[in-house]
Amino acid sequence: MSELVDMCCRSKVLTCSFELNIDKWSTISPDVKTTVSSGWQNIKFLNDAGTDLNKDIACVPDDCGGVYSFVVRPDVIPGLHRYILYIGRVQRKKDFSLRKRCRNYLKDTRPLIAQMRELWGKELYFFYLPLGDDELIKKTEAELLRVIIPPCNSQIPYHYSNVEQPLF
Repeated sequence: MSELVDMCCRSKVLTCSFELNIDKWSTISPDVKTTVSSGWQNIKFLNDAGTDLNKDIACVPDDCGGVYSFVVRPDVIPGLHRYILYIGRVQRKKDFSLRKRCRNYLKDTRPLIAQMRELWGKELYFFYLPLGDDELIKKTEAELLRVIIPPCNSQIPYHYSNVEQPLF
């Protein structure tokens, strides 16, 4: 294969489409906006070799649920250059934790998740917001998905609605 074809194929593989729907951003639920305004923590998802979880996984809470996001953070412009690729949740009533959920993504076989991990894994960060209330966790995840529309989530509740929906 020619170098030009290789370059074009690589460019196509690395392309990720974002829907930047400005109409939704201002419709975020005020209580969710307050909830997500502080308290986020993050770790680099993979080790430097990109072959296993980062040792900092030990810092992720193993006794609570919450919402989380996978973010590519190349930091070409430090502190500014970030892409939210995926948003998820962990409910405590299912006897799960943020740490357990993060670990599951190392072997996740869903196509968009595997692609996210394999293509951008060395620059992928796991951002998490510990929360204790399962109803708040569900509402927060649904609302963040609705207004951010991350490209690696396969299901977006209320995707085509521009107004706040009664989520619960």
